[in-house]
Amino acid sequence: MPLETEAKAAIRALLDGLVPGDGDLLEALHRVHHAYGYISREAMEVIGEQLRLTPAHVYGATTYYSDFRTTPPPPVSLAWCSGPACRLRNANGIRGAIEAVLRCELGEDSPDGRVSFTLGQCVGTCEQAPQVWLQGRVVGQLNAARAVELARSLAAGEDPATLGLPDDGAAAGQG
Repeated sequence: MPLETEAKAAIRALLDGLVPGDGDLLEALHRVHHAYGYISREAMEVIGEQLRLTPAHVYGATTYYSDFRTTPPPPVSLAWCSGPACRLRNANGIRGAIEAVLRCELGEDSPDGRVSFTLGQCVGTCEQAPQVWLQGRVVGQLNAARAVELARSLAAGEDPATLGLPDDGAAAGQG
């Protein structure tokens, strides 16, 4: 048996209390993803060992659900709201503008690997519509010009914390 690495031991600790079989597979995936921001091949192996599942079974579940990443996340998270209030206020146009500037589609990372552009779940801050969440912070009442400015700043490598965005008064927990 190969020596246990520190990383594998940490993953095993996360899985403590889970029962072998596929009944706890999603819970295991969520625990690892929450802790690391993604699920590595090494983590999939440990999950399989702990739950007595084949690597193919664990990999299949991991890649089936779009919420799970299999690579480390980019340092910048930008989530787009597709809720009804945002859609009524040109959220699709804002999405298109961001995609054009970042050169990636919703659900992808920018080509430079710096920005993750994802679908955020509506959290009821509809008074800020249309909105995105940058590093989990609401950037609301967007228009196409402001969305392009935000995306250009991110594409240029600016630190999201220094963009001087107004405090829209809410954090969405996205990202």
